[in-house]
Amino acid sequence: MATLSHIKRRNRMRQNNQSKLQQALGDKKLIEQLANSPDAQALAGMLTQGTDQASLQKIAERAARGDTAQLKSLIQSITSSPGGAELLQRLGKNFK
Repeated sequence: MATLSHIKRRNRMRQNNQSKLQQALGDKKLIEQLANSPDAQALAGMLTQGTDQASLQKIAERAARGDTAQLKSLIQSITSSPGGAELLQRLGKNFK
């Protein structure tokens, strides 16, 4: 069972990570570099594999409105695919 101090520490880490992510998302140069990276291109290929552009747009719109079920399912399919989890980890390291 987690102690109160452990929970507080985990919450501080989560808030710190969210702050770093918000900063990175505001860095247009970093986003452009990431978007043009081989890992981002590979992710785009995985996203479009078996899912058409219109469906991806609907998933994104629903997620923006708070309905993240389909987005979670899409991410889960990527993380369970060969190399998918590693790809997302590499991309995530760019935001730290």
